[in-house]
Amino acid sequence: MITKKVGVGIIGCGVIANYHSSAVLELKHKAKLVGVTDGKLERAKKFAEEHGTGYFRDLDEMLASPEIDIVCICTPSGLHAEAVIACAKAGKHVVVEKPLGITIEQLDEVEKAVKESGIKASCILQSRFYRSVKRTKNAIDEGLIGKIVCADVYMKYNRTQAYYDSSAWRGTKALDGGGALMNQGIHGVDLLLHLMGSVKSVFAFAKTLRHHIEVEDTLVCALEFTSGALGVIEAATSVSPGYPRLLNIHGEKGTISLEENSIVRWDIEKTANEEDLVITPSGYTAANTPTAISADGHLFQIEDMVDSVLEGREPLVGIKEGRQSVDLILAIYRSAEEGRVVLV
Repeated sequence: MITKKVGVGIIGCGVIANYHSSAVLELKHKAKLVGVTDGKLERAKKFAEEHGTGYFRDLDEMLASPEIDIVCICTPSGLHAEAVIACAKAGKHVVVEKPLGITIEQLDEVEKAVKESGIKASCILQSRFYRSVKRTKNAIDEGLIGKIVCADVYMKYNRTQAYYDSSAWRGTKALDGGGALMNQGIHGVDLLLHLMGSVKSVFAFAKTLRHHIEVEDTLVCALEFTSGALGVIEAATSVSPGYPRLLNIHGEKGTISLEENSIVRWDIEKTANEEDLVITPSGYTAANTPTAISADGHLFQIEDMVDSVLEGREPLVGIKEGRQSVDLILAIYRSAEEGRVVLV
């Protein structure tokens, strides 16, 4: 257990790193941003200067620092696994951006490295931390909507070709690992699993209909949950304009709908604490702009990770949760490639 401020480092100084640095700076009473690093040293220096912190020449130098307790991994998706493994070998705790990895082999290696090292590791799936999501989860667990018969999540986003052209790794199989589902849609997939439980089988279609990229920009999947309920996942970056993510849970006693991380429909019998239920459209959506997301989710999750280090407990969202959504996405991709039902 650590009694001083928790020292945090960030690898990868792209757009998402700003959310991590902001969270750490917000937690200045118990955490400190020690320094950053990036494959491009000049970018690391610039980021460090803008955020009032130091920089390291590379990850090895960061991992050698006794001041670093947690490393936030904000590199391209295909590089997440190797960074987690390096941190684990150095005995540093890890917060890794989604996805945890992009292949089964990477997921297995990450899981093994984390287990053998004994470090704490958390994959960024920040939607789980919002009050509306927790309330929905509690309502389902308490049986307020009865037996669930179907559930679906629609992620119809817009991304321009310029978005994919802005970074060489975007839209590639090697570093993005997939398209609309793996990159933009993974949070919706995670929420569906979080609320509904595991999936038994999937059947999917995936196409690249608008962009010049190696991966899909349009995907539709039918799924059967282990519970027997049926569902649909739709993910796209090809529509104009984009729309907020919509997730619906339908039970024999009612329906709950979430638009992004806000409850927009609560069609169930009145409950004792319904008076404080707020039905409102989401104030944030990355449907058209990748950076148009609230910073609250990252703050909630990174604070949980800092607290887990200080308190000597496991983080609320660990490696197990981090790989569940990727395992499902990889099964969906396999179904689309092979044109058949795939058991998860």
